[in-house]
Amino acid sequence: MPQRRFTMNGITPSPLIEAQQILDLLADGVIFSDQDGMIAYANEAASHLIGIPTSAMIGRPITDLLTRLPLLSGSTAKAAKFELNGRYLQGKAATVQMNDGSTQGILTTLHDITAEHEAEEAKSTFLSTVSHELRTPLTAIKGYVEMLASGAGGELNDNQRQFTTTIHRNVNRMVQLINSLIFASSVKSGRLEYISGHTDLGQLIPQISRELQPKAAEDGQQIKVDIDKRLQPLQADPIHMATILEELITNSIKFNRPGGKVWVTAVPETSVESKQSFAVVSVRDEGVGITPDEQPHIFDEFYRAERTSAHVRATGMGMGLSIVRALVEAYNGRIWLKSVPDQGSSFTFIIPHQPDFSPGTTSHLSV
Repeated sequence: MPQRRFTMNGITPSPLIEAQQILDLLADGVIFSDQDGMIAYANEAASHLIGIPTSAMIGRPITDLLTRLPLLSGSTAKAAKFELNGRYLQGKAATVQMNDGSTQGILTTLHDITAEHEAEEAKSTFLSTVSHELRTPLTAIKGYVEMLASGAGGELNDNQRQFTTTIHRNVNRMVQLINSLIFASSVKSGRLEYISGHTDLGQLIPQISRELQPKAAEDGQQIKVDIDKRLQPLQADPIHMATILEELITNSIKFNRPGGKVWVTAVPETSVESKQSFAVVSVRDEGVGITPDEQPHIFDEFYRAERTSAHVRATGMGMGLSIVRALVEAYNGRIWLKSVPDQGSSFTFIIPHQPDFSPGTTSHLSV
Protein backbone atom coordinates (compact mmCIF):
# COMPACT_ATOMS: atom_id res chain seq x y z
CA MET A 1 0.00 0.00 0.00
CA PRO A 2 1.46 3.44 -0.90
CA GLN A 3 2.88 5.58 1.87
CA ARG A 4 0.33 8.36 2.25
CA ARG A 5 -0.66 10.60 5.07
CA PHE A 6 -4.27 10.27 6.14
CA THR A 7 -6.49 11.88 8.73
CA MET A 8 -8.92 10.26 11.14
CA ASN A 9 -11.15 12.41 13.31
CA GLY A 10 -9.06 15.41 12.28
CA ILE A 11 -5.74 13.94 13.47
CA THR A 12 -2.84 13.51 11.04
CA PRO A 13 -0.53 10.65 12.13
CA SER A 14 2.91 9.71 10.88
CA PRO A 15 3.38 8.24 7.38
CA LEU A 16 1.45 5.02 7.02
CA ILE A 17 4.53 2.79 6.97
CA GLU A 18 5.47 4.06 10.42
CA ALA A 19 1.88 3.69 11.59
CA GLN A 20 1.90 0.06 10.49
CA GLN A 21 4.91 -0.67 12.68
CA ILE A 22 3.10 0.83 15.65
CA LEU A 23 -0.17 -0.95 14.85
CA ASP A 24 1.62 -4.31 14.81
CA LEU A 25 2.46 -3.77 18.47
CA LEU A 26 -1.17 -3.26 19.52
CA ALA A 27 -3.23 -5.92 21.30
CA ASP A 28 -6.34 -4.79 19.38
CA GLY A 29 -6.88 -6.00 15.85
CA VAL A 30 -6.69 -3.35 13.13
CA ILE A 31 -7.90 -3.91 9.56
CA PHE A 32 -7.80 -1.29 6.79
CA SER A 33 -9.99 -1.75 3.72
CA ASP A 34 -9.80 0.53 0.68
CA GLN A 35 -12.56 2.37 -1.15
CA ASP A 36 -13.61 -0.85 -2.90
CA GLY A 37 -13.94 -2.70 0.41
CA MET A 38 -10.84 -4.82 -0.19
CA ILE A 39 -8.49 -5.44 2.74
CA ALA A 40 -5.19 -3.60 2.22
CA TYR A 41 -3.69 -4.06 5.69
CA ALA A 42 -4.23 -6.16 8.82
CA ASN A 43 -2.01 -6.20 11.90
CA GLU A 44 -0.80 -9.29 13.75
CA ALA A 45 -3.43 -8.91 16.49
CA ALA A 46 -6.23 -9.10 13.90
CA SER A 47 -4.68 -12.27 12.50
CA HIS A 48 -4.50 -13.79 16.00
CA LEU A 49 -8.07 -12.83 16.97
CA ILE A 50 -9.69 -14.04 13.74
CA GLY A 51 -7.39 -17.02 13.19
CA ILE A 52 -6.37 -16.16 9.61
CA PRO A 53 -2.81 -15.21 8.53
CA THR A 54 -2.41 -11.58 7.51
CA SER A 55 -1.22 -12.69 4.07
CA ALA A 56 -4.52 -14.53 3.56
CA MET A 57 -6.52 -11.43 4.50
CA ILE A 58 -4.91 -9.00 2.06
CA GLY A 59 -6.97 -8.58 -1.07
CA ARG A 60 -10.12 -10.19 0.38
CA PRO A 61 -13.39 -8.24 0.75
CA ILE A 62 -13.83 -7.03 4.32
CA THR A 63 -17.46 -8.19 4.19
CA ASP A 64 -16.38 -11.79 3.54
CA LEU A 65 -14.19 -11.66 6.62
CA LEU A 66 -16.69 -10.13 9.03
CA THR A 67 -19.73 -12.16 7.96
CA ARG A 68 -17.98 -15.33 9.15
CA LEU A 69 -18.05 -13.90 12.68
CA PRO A 70 -21.33 -14.80 14.49
CA LEU A 71 -23.07 -11.59 15.56
CA LEU A 72 -24.12 -11.50 19.20
CA SER A 73 -27.11 -9.83 20.82
CA GLY A 74 -26.27 -6.44 22.27
CA SER A 75 -24.62 -5.28 19.05
CA THR A 76 -25.36 -1.73 17.98
CA ALA A 77 -24.85 0.40 14.90
CA LYS A 78 -21.68 1.80 16.52
CA ALA A 79 -20.21 -1.40 17.93
CA ALA A 80 -20.79 -4.99 16.86
CA LYS A 81 -20.09 -7.95 19.15
CA PHE A 82 -18.89 -11.30 17.81
CA GLU A 83 -18.03 -14.75 19.13
CA LEU A 84 -15.26 -16.82 17.56
CA ASN A 85 -13.40 -19.86 18.86
CA GLY A 86 -14.51 -19.24 22.42
CA ARG A 87 -13.40 -15.60 22.35
CA TYR A 88 -15.67 -12.55 22.35
CA LEU A 89 -14.80 -9.59 20.15
CA GLN A 90 -16.13 -6.07 19.76
CA GLY A 91 -15.72 -4.45 16.37
CA LYS A 92 -15.87 -0.78 15.46
CA ALA A 93 -15.43 0.94 12.10
CA ALA A 94 -14.32 4.48 11.23
CA THR A 95 -13.92 6.28 7.92
CA VAL A 96 -10.34 7.18 6.96
CA GLN A 97 -9.93 10.43 5.04
CA MET A 98 -7.09 12.05 3.14
CA ASN A 99 -5.95 15.59 3.90
CA ASP A 100 -8.11 16.89 1.05
CA GLY A 101 -11.21 15.37 2.67
CA SER A 102 -11.62 12.48 0.24
CA THR A 103 -12.47 9.06 1.65
CA GLN A 104 -9.56 6.62 1.57
CA GLY A 105 -11.25 3.60 3.13
CA ILE A 106 -12.52 2.08 6.36
CA LEU A 107 -10.49 1.31 9.48
CA THR A 108 -11.97 -1.59 11.47
CA THR A 109 -10.78 -2.32 15.01
CA LEU A 110 -11.36 -5.56 16.92
CA HIS A 111 -11.12 -5.57 20.70
CA ASP A 112 -11.06 -8.76 22.78
CA ILE A 113 -13.83 -8.41 25.38
CA THR A 114 -13.75 -12.01 26.60
CA ALA A 115 -12.86 -11.03 30.17
CA GLU A 116 -15.59 -8.38 30.30
CA HIS A 117 -18.13 -10.76 28.77
CA GLU A 118 -17.32 -13.53 31.24
CA ALA A 119 -17.52 -11.07 34.14
CA GLU A 120 -20.94 -9.93 32.94
CA GLU A 121 -22.07 -13.53 32.59
CA ALA A 122 -20.82 -14.30 36.11
CA LYS A 123 -22.70 -11.29 37.50
CA SER A 124 -25.88 -12.31 35.70
CA THR A 125 -25.58 -15.90 36.95
CA PHE A 126 -24.95 -14.69 40.50
CA LEU A 127 -27.96 -12.36 40.45
CA SER A 128 -30.17 -15.09 39.02
CA THR A 129 -29.03 -17.68 41.56
CA VAL A 130 -29.37 -15.36 44.55
CA SER A 131 -32.75 -14.15 43.32
CA HIS A 132 -34.11 -17.67 43.00
CA GLU A 133 -32.79 -18.58 46.45
CA LEU A 134 -34.43 -15.50 47.99
CA ARG A 135 -37.76 -16.00 46.26
CA THR A 136 -38.42 -19.35 47.98
CA PRO A 137 -38.34 -18.11 51.62
CA LEU A 138 -40.11 -14.86 50.67
CA THR A 139 -42.93 -16.84 49.08
CA ALA A 140 -43.29 -18.81 52.32
CA ILE A 141 -43.30 -15.61 54.40
CA LYS A 142 -45.90 -14.09 52.08
CA GLY A 143 -48.12 -17.16 52.40
CA TYR A 144 -48.00 -17.26 56.21
CA VAL A 145 -48.63 -13.50 56.50
CA GLU A 146 -51.72 -13.89 54.29
CA MET A 147 -52.89 -16.77 56.50
CA LEU A 148 -52.44 -14.63 59.61
CA ALA A 149 -54.30 -11.73 58.00
CA SER A 150 -57.20 -14.04 57.11
CA GLY A 151 -57.55 -15.08 60.76
CA ALA A 152 -56.30 -18.64 60.26
CA GLY A 153 -54.09 -18.28 63.37
CA GLY A 154 -56.73 -16.58 65.45
CA GLU A 155 -58.54 -13.27 65.53
CA LEU A 156 -56.20 -10.25 65.16
CA ASN A 157 -56.54 -6.96 66.96
CA ASP A 158 -56.12 -3.61 65.17
CA ASN A 159 -52.38 -3.34 65.90
CA GLN A 160 -51.74 -6.88 64.70
CA ARG A 161 -53.68 -6.27 61.47
CA GLN A 162 -51.62 -3.12 60.86
CA PHE A 163 -48.40 -5.08 61.41
CA THR A 164 -49.41 -7.89 59.03
CA THR A 165 -50.50 -5.35 56.41
CA THR A 166 -47.09 -3.64 56.58
CA ILE A 167 -45.25 -6.97 56.38
CA HIS A 168 -47.40 -8.09 53.46
CA ARG A 169 -46.83 -4.86 51.54
CA ASN A 170 -43.05 -5.02 51.93
CA VAL A 171 -42.83 -8.74 51.16
CA ASN A 172 -44.80 -8.11 47.95
CA ARG A 173 -42.37 -5.36 47.04
CA MET A 174 -39.38 -7.65 47.63
CA VAL A 175 -40.96 -10.42 45.54
CA GLN A 176 -41.55 -7.96 42.69
CA LEU A 177 -37.93 -6.76 42.83
CA ILE A 178 -36.63 -10.34 42.82
CA ASN A 179 -38.90 -11.28 39.91
CA SER A 180 -37.51 -8.29 38.00
CA LEU A 181 -33.96 -9.51 38.61
CA ILE A 182 -34.82 -13.02 37.44
CA PHE A 183 -36.61 -11.68 34.37
CA ALA A 184 -33.70 -9.38 33.50
CA SER A 185 -31.25 -12.27 33.86
CA SER A 186 -33.39 -14.46 31.60
CA VAL A 187 -33.59 -11.73 28.95
CA LYS A 188 -29.84 -11.12 28.88
CA SER A 189 -28.90 -14.80 28.86
CA GLY A 190 -31.39 -15.74 26.16
CA ARG A 191 -33.31 -18.09 28.47
CA LEU A 192 -36.65 -16.35 27.93
CA GLU A 193 -39.82 -18.39 27.87
CA TYR A 194 -41.21 -17.64 24.43
CA ILE A 195 -44.78 -18.01 23.23
CA SER A 196 -44.82 -18.34 19.46
CA GLY A 197 -47.42 -16.09 17.91
CA HIS A 198 -48.20 -12.62 16.68
CA THR A 199 -48.60 -9.32 18.50
CA ASP A 200 -51.04 -6.78 17.09
CA LEU A 201 -49.70 -3.46 18.36
CA GLY A 202 -52.84 -1.78 17.05
CA GLN A 203 -54.77 -3.63 19.77
CA LEU A 204 -52.09 -4.01 22.44
CA ILE A 205 -51.10 -0.33 22.70
CA PRO A 206 -54.66 0.95 23.35
CA GLN A 207 -55.20 -1.91 25.83
CA ILE A 208 -52.07 -1.08 27.87
CA SER A 209 -52.91 2.63 27.69
CA ARG A 210 -56.44 2.04 29.05
CA GLU A 211 -55.05 -0.04 31.91
CA LEU A 212 -52.56 2.69 32.86
CA GLN A 213 -54.92 5.66 32.40
CA PRO A 214 -56.21 5.49 36.03
CA LYS A 215 -52.61 5.76 37.25
CA ALA A 216 -52.04 8.75 34.95
CA ALA A 217 -55.30 10.36 36.11
CA GLU A 218 -54.06 10.41 39.72
CA ASP A 219 -51.86 13.32 38.65
CA GLY A 220 -54.25 14.81 36.10
CA GLN A 221 -52.40 13.29 33.15
CA GLN A 222 -53.82 11.92 29.90
CA ILE A 223 -52.51 9.18 27.62
CA LYS A 224 -53.00 9.90 23.91
CA VAL A 225 -52.70 7.05 21.39
CA ASP A 226 -52.13 7.36 17.63
CA ILE A 227 -51.81 4.11 15.66
CA ASP A 228 -51.20 4.02 11.91
CA LYS A 229 -53.85 1.76 10.36
CA ARG A 230 -51.23 0.28 7.98
CA LEU A 231 -49.34 -1.27 10.93
CA GLN A 232 -49.06 -5.06 10.56
CA PRO A 233 -48.83 -7.62 13.43
CA LEU A 234 -45.34 -8.59 14.62
CA GLN A 235 -43.98 -12.11 14.99
CA ALA A 236 -43.37 -11.60 18.71
CA ASP A 237 -44.48 -12.83 22.13
CA PRO A 238 -47.35 -10.55 23.28
CA ILE A 239 -46.10 -10.74 26.88
CA HIS A 240 -42.70 -9.37 25.85
CA MET A 241 -44.24 -6.54 23.84
CA ALA A 242 -46.64 -5.74 26.69
CA THR A 243 -43.71 -5.60 29.13
CA ILE A 244 -41.90 -3.10 26.88
CA LEU A 245 -44.95 -0.88 26.45
CA GLU A 246 -46.03 -0.98 30.09
CA GLU A 247 -42.55 -0.05 31.33
CA LEU A 248 -42.13 2.85 28.89
CA ILE A 249 -45.61 4.30 29.49
CA THR A 250 -45.32 3.88 33.27
CA ASN A 251 -41.92 5.58 33.16
CA SER A 252 -43.38 8.53 31.22
CA ILE A 253 -46.25 8.86 33.69
CA LYS A 254 -43.86 8.75 36.64
CA PHE A 255 -41.65 11.54 35.33
CA ASN A 256 -44.29 13.63 33.57
CA ARG A 257 -45.46 16.99 34.85
CA PRO A 258 -48.83 17.19 36.68
CA GLY A 259 -51.62 17.57 34.15
CA GLY A 260 -49.31 16.69 31.28
CA LYS A 261 -49.90 14.32 28.37
CA VAL A 262 -48.22 11.08 27.33
CA TRP A 263 -48.28 10.39 23.58
CA VAL A 264 -47.95 6.83 22.30
CA THR A 265 -47.57 6.50 18.53
CA ALA A 266 -46.90 3.52 16.26
CA VAL A 267 -46.19 3.60 12.53
CA PRO A 268 -44.80 1.18 9.92
CA GLU A 269 -41.56 1.97 8.09
CA THR A 270 -39.48 0.23 5.42
CA SER A 271 -35.73 0.53 4.94
CA VAL A 272 -34.88 1.79 1.43
CA GLU A 273 -31.60 -0.14 1.39
CA SER A 274 -32.60 -3.53 2.81
CA LYS A 275 -36.36 -3.43 2.06
CA GLN A 276 -36.80 -4.59 5.68
CA SER A 277 -40.08 -3.45 7.26
CA PHE A 278 -40.31 -2.28 10.87
CA ALA A 279 -42.82 -1.25 13.47
CA VAL A 280 -41.74 2.08 14.99
CA VAL A 281 -43.21 2.91 18.41
CA SER A 282 -42.64 6.12 20.36
CA VAL A 283 -43.63 7.11 23.91
CA ARG A 284 -43.29 10.82 24.66
CA ASP A 285 -44.02 12.93 27.75
CA GLU A 286 -43.87 16.57 28.87
CA GLY A 287 -41.98 15.90 32.06
CA VAL A 288 -38.73 16.71 33.82
CA GLY A 289 -36.55 15.29 31.06
CA ILE A 290 -33.08 13.79 31.39
CA THR A 291 -29.85 15.76 31.47
CA PRO A 292 -27.30 15.16 28.67
CA ASP A 293 -24.74 13.62 31.04
CA GLU A 294 -27.32 11.09 32.31
CA GLN A 295 -28.72 10.07 28.93
CA PRO A 296 -25.87 7.64 27.96
CA HIS A 297 -26.54 5.63 31.16
CA ILE A 298 -30.33 5.59 31.17
CA PHE A 299 -30.52 1.98 29.88
CA ASP A 300 -27.83 0.68 32.25
CA GLU A 301 -28.73 -1.84 34.94
CA PHE A 302 -29.43 -0.39 38.41
CA TYR A 303 -29.11 3.17 37.08
CA ARG A 304 -31.50 5.77 38.45
CA ALA A 305 -31.25 9.30 37.08
CA GLU A 306 -31.39 12.23 39.47
CA ARG A 307 -34.70 14.09 39.35
CA THR A 308 -34.98 17.66 40.57
CA SER A 309 -38.75 18.07 40.29
CA ALA A 310 -40.53 18.05 43.66
CA HIS A 311 -43.46 15.91 42.45
CA VAL A 312 -41.25 13.09 41.15
CA ARG A 313 -40.76 10.20 43.54
CA ALA A 314 -38.44 7.73 41.82
CA THR A 315 -38.96 4.16 43.02
CA GLY A 316 -37.60 0.79 41.99
CA MET A 317 -34.02 -0.29 41.55
CA GLY A 318 -33.29 0.98 38.06
CA MET A 319 -33.88 -2.28 36.15
CA GLY A 320 -36.94 -1.33 34.06
CA LEU A 321 -35.29 0.38 31.10
CA SER A 322 -32.43 -2.12 30.98
CA ILE A 323 -35.04 -4.89 30.67
CA VAL A 324 -36.79 -2.92 27.92
CA ARG A 325 -33.55 -2.55 25.93
CA ALA A 326 -32.68 -6.23 26.37
CA LEU A 327 -36.14 -7.29 25.17
CA VAL A 328 -36.07 -4.96 22.16
CA GLU A 329 -32.60 -6.15 21.16
CA ALA A 330 -33.66 -9.79 21.64
CA TYR A 331 -35.98 -9.20 18.67
CA ASN A 332 -33.18 -7.58 16.62
CA GLY A 333 -34.69 -4.19 17.39
CA ARG A 334 -33.20 -0.90 18.56
CA ILE A 335 -34.28 1.68 21.15
CA TRP A 336 -33.09 5.23 21.69
CA LEU A 337 -33.87 8.33 23.73
CA LYS A 338 -34.36 12.00 22.95
CA SER A 339 -34.78 14.30 25.92
CA VAL A 340 -34.60 17.97 26.87
CA PRO A 341 -34.47 18.87 30.58
CA ASP A 342 -37.73 20.44 31.80
CA GLN A 343 -39.38 19.77 28.43
CA GLY A 344 -39.83 16.01 28.36
CA SER A 345 -38.46 12.77 26.98
CA SER A 346 -39.22 10.55 24.01
CA PHE A 347 -38.35 6.84 23.89
CA THR A 348 -38.52 5.26 20.44
CA PHE A 349 -38.01 1.62 19.56
CA ILE A 350 -38.20 -0.32 16.31
CA ILE A 351 -38.95 -4.02 15.87
CA PRO A 352 -38.38 -5.67 12.47
CA HIS A 353 -40.98 -7.88 10.85
CA GLN A 354 -39.38 -11.33 10.71
CA PRO A 355 -41.46 -14.46 10.00
CA ASP A 356 -40.94 -17.41 12.34
CA PHE A 357 -38.64 -15.42 14.62
CA SER A 358 -37.87 -16.17 18.25
CA PRO A 359 -35.83 -14.07 20.72
CA GLY A 360 -32.12 -14.57 20.54
CA THR A 361 -32.04 -15.14 16.78
CA THR A 362 -29.50 -12.75 15.31
CA SER A 363 -29.17 -11.41 11.80
CA HIS A 364 -27.33 -8.61 10.04
CA LEU A 365 -30.02 -5.95 9.66
CA SER A 366 -29.73 -2.40 8.38
CA VAL A 367 -31.55 -0.35 11.00
